[in-house]
Amino acid sequence: MKRSHLFILRLFSLLPQLASAQSDVEANTFRAMSDAERLSYVHELKREWQDTASFLAWYRPLIDVAKSENDEKTIWALYYEHFQQRHSLKTLGSNAGELENELLEAAKRFGLEKETLVASHYVNFGKYNHQQESSEQLYSYILLEYERMDELGFENFKRFDIARLLYHSGRFMFQLEDYEKALKILLTAGKYVQPTDSEGLQVWMFINNHIQSIYQRQKQYDLSIPYAKKIIEVTSKCPVQRPSEELFCKTWLGIASVDIASMLVGQGKYEEGERYANEGYALLKSPLDAEPYWLRAEYDMLQILISTKLELKKLDEAGPLLKRAAEIASILDQKEKPEYFKHVKFYQNYARYYELKGDYAEAVRYANFAKPLQDSLERRNDARTLEKIQQRMAAEKYTEQLNLVEKEKQLQTMLRNAAIVIMLLMGALAFANYKRLQNKRKQAAAELEAAKGELATFTQHLREKSELAENLRLELDKLSRSGERSEYLEKLTRSTILTDEDWSQFRSIFEKVHPNFIETQKTQFPDLTQAELRYLVLEKLQLTTHEMANMLGVSDGTIRQTKMRMKRKIGEGN
Repeated sequence: MKRSHLFILRLFSLLPQLASAQSDVEANTFRAMSDAERLSYVHELKREWQDTASFLAWYRPLIDVAKSENDEKTIWALYYEHFQQRHSLKTLGSNAGELENELLEAAKRFGLEKETLVASHYVNFGKYNHQQESSEQLYSYILLEYERMDELGFENFKRFDIARLLYHSGRFMFQLEDYEKALKILLTAGKYVQPTDSEGLQVWMFINNHIQSIYQRQKQYDLSIPYAKKIIEVTSKCPVQRPSEELFCKTWLGIASVDIASMLVGQGKYEEGERYANEGYALLKSPLDAEPYWLRAEYDMLQILISTKLELKKLDEAGPLLKRAAEIASILDQKEKPEYFKHVKFYQNYARYYELKGDYAEAVRYANFAKPLQDSLERRNDARTLEKIQQRMAAEKYTEQLNLVEKEKQLQTMLRNAAIVIMLLMGALAFANYKRLQNKRKQAAAELEAAKGELATFTQHLREKSELAENLRLELDKLSRSGERSEYLEKLTRSTILTDEDWSQFRSIFEKVHPNFIETQKTQFPDLTQAELRYLVLEKLQLTTHEMANMLGVSDGTIRQTKMRMKRKIGEGN
């Protein structure tokens, strides 16, 4: 015996080492995976953790690997797995809010769009559940979230249990009695869930039951009954064979049968309704010492079953059922705080029972029990309906205000962006114009320099011709003194160096260097002769009297006379 105790103690002392070795192996395998393989491994994980220690022994080595590999999507997926275990691991329950915020901050930090939306979902619902966010705020958030998920594609959220996320939103709208929006969200959720495992079965059941309930409350029985029958079909062949799930399936099988019975009775189909009511009651009937939950379910089932029996005039079956209901009512009133309106239908059924039996005194007595309760219930329901309407109106108004603010922000952003674009365009145009003017100035400067060079060359050419003419004249004078004559030399010296063709070419070059000079002289002295104009141009080039005379093919005296004449004209002009 002592040895066995020592063995057990030794085994317990080795457990941390065994767990550590297993973690090391798993961590090494995890490190060898690609980013995509690590992400799939975490998202497809189907583990049920027995305690916090076993979870953390698995979690910590893997998060260290993901961080060392800078694998951001896997880091977030591990955070998400940590968060999803908050209900299973008791020590994590107290810091669920911290886990939600960690999820959101990590998703934003890594720039993960879908993950940010998922984390925001849990943060907003967490704030609402802790009364840190109003129903108006959550209502508005749900509408925006659904729209954004639709834009990104609901299919892309399947790994984040999109059906459960949408169920949260649909249930909120259902509780607010905004059945139109609740139905839209829940019908979408129904496309992405199958009752194949424990988690899927529960979410599938809640989604389909809420859809059925919406149609039932709207008295659209032709749409509601098929959903209730679908629930019966699944629960009668419970897909998860474990005691807790089997009990879950049995309960919902009874509830769905009750709902169908209630709707059939509402349509006047009493015999068919009786069959479903009998089946449902057989599933929900419990010992009188059962938990209050089961007794309440049986009590509610009994009211429908009794109503059906009374409509079919089966008083011998209705009587025992009424006694059973009375026993359960007495037990529930002792065990729980009495519900003021709980027994309205019970009193009405008793009143109807005694009426059919001909005992009108008892019928009136029970009717008097039911009447004030019924009136109060109707007033409460009316007040509750009004409250729900007011809540919806407040939520819709809040959403409209947010939309207006968002549109105003978008408008301001558009105006700001438009102003920036206009400024950029203006800047671009100004820069382009500056470059154009700069290029034009450069081109003009280059052209001016070229013209100056060309004018200098042309002037130099004329000067050379002038020197040639001067040499010829000297040669002619020499020949004359020696008594020799040369008609060719005489003709050449009398020729005009600056011919009309030369002048035209010269003027074109001159005006490039000195634009508007000639036109200004013509404007100031309208009666200028062609010779006087040529004199002014050559004077502008600072040529000597002799150079001018040689270029123009005239004597120095002619140039002096022209110069005197121009002085008189300028004097008269002044």
